[in-house]
Amino acid sequence: MRKSGASLESVPELIARWSAHLGLVVEVKAAPSGDEEAFPNRLAISGPDAGRFAADRGVALDALQFLVHEAQGEREDQKLAYLDVKGVRLFRMQEVMAMGRFAADRARELGSHTLGALSPRERRWVHLVVSREEGLGTESEGTGTFKPVKVFRK
Repeated sequence: MRKSGASLESVPELIARWSAHLGLVVEVKAAPSGDEEAFPNRLAISGPDAGRFAADRGVALDALQFLVHEAQGEREDQKLAYLDVKGVRLFRMQEVMAMGRFAADRARELGSHTLGALSPRERRWVHLVVSREEGLGTESEGTGTFKPVKVFRK
């Protein structure tokens, strides 16, 4: 087990300090996602330089997310901070969960439906939304980081 580091409450100040060292002016505040089970502890990054983290498909935001998780030293989703800029990740969560509901409807109708390759977090969202549906199951298929998800009747 990893030793605990930065608390969830200290993460906004930590991000602002790291950003200031890079010459970036950002503000970080807690912002509920509307579905805390799927997207817990959402921290919204705003300010004049926040868009830099969203550039290039969010590569800098992914790197910052990794550093924050390392600083926190946690591995439980409910204790980790999850970063968002301009609502991009919140929108993606809502989009993927809608895809999961669509796949659930198709699986009820046809017996199964397979969604294209998704990242681990996106697959988790699909598994979560389908688990809330009666009589359906999910399964990730294949190998690698990005995998398809099959939704099927039990």
